[in-house]
Amino acid sequence: MSIRFLAVDGFNLIRRIYEARIHRQKHQPESSEVTSEDMIQVVEATKSSLARALKEHQPTHAAVAMEHHDKTWRHLLYPDYKANRSETPSMLLSSLQQFVTAFAELGVQSFEIDSYEADDVIATLATVVSVHDGEVIILSTDKIYLQLVNDKVIVYDHFANKRCDKAYVKEKYEIAQDQYTDYLALVGDQSNNIKGVQGIGPKSAVTLLSEHDSLDHILSAEPVSTMLKKVDAGRADALRSKQLVTLKTDVELGQNLKSFRL
Repeated sequence: MSIRFLAVDGFNLIRRIYEARIHRQKHQPESSEVTSEDMIQVVEATKSSLARALKEHQPTHAAVAMEHHDKTWRHLLYPDYKANRSETPSMLLSSLQQFVTAFAELGVQSFEIDSYEADDVIATLATVVSVHDGEVIILSTDKIYLQLVNDKVIVYDHFANKRCDKAYVKEKYEIAQDQYTDYLALVGDQSNNIKGVQGIGPKSAVTLLSEHDSLDHILSAEPVSTMLKKVDAGRADALRSKQLVTLKTDVELGQNLKSFRL
């Protein structure tokens, strides 16, 4: 039997529903008090959302990747990583076990790995499953996962009901899918406070990658144009950004695929 693996970015799913139900729906500011009754509703809504995903995608295996919200290897490499983000609401953090329990009631295991983000855990899962000729659906609105897309792996935006595959990357960013991490290395990733190269925006990055194919080729080119001079001046930033945006695919999971079978 072939594998169809639903890999869920747990906190991405939880936070989207939390924000929609607690603040947008109630028109409350971030500082408004959230009650335990509010959190019960969020847990139930998130459980229902995952149940809908299971029904829609009919996976044979599934897992929810969570994370500790502590310092990871990226913070050690770049202390300002995610420094632009607001703190996670304490009520939400203290309620995470309730979500884990709710997911388990659907037969879906949640797990996390110290010092790694859910992104790296899911990237590793996707790599392992695709190597075993399985299909992977990554449930997340985080576009960092687009670097994993191939004939076996897609990213699915659960809230927009949008399938993000190689054709999507080409249409959205005007680059080939395998150029995506180089694109982010040049333009940065604002959501994670990764700066990229100063003076290089999306249009410039697309032009550079169209002309030179990869970041390595761009950096090795003679800096004769204005854009190439900017990249040459920001060489260290480009290389560090590339390292930060590239997901790990070799995290030691401590489990085998059988443990995630539904």
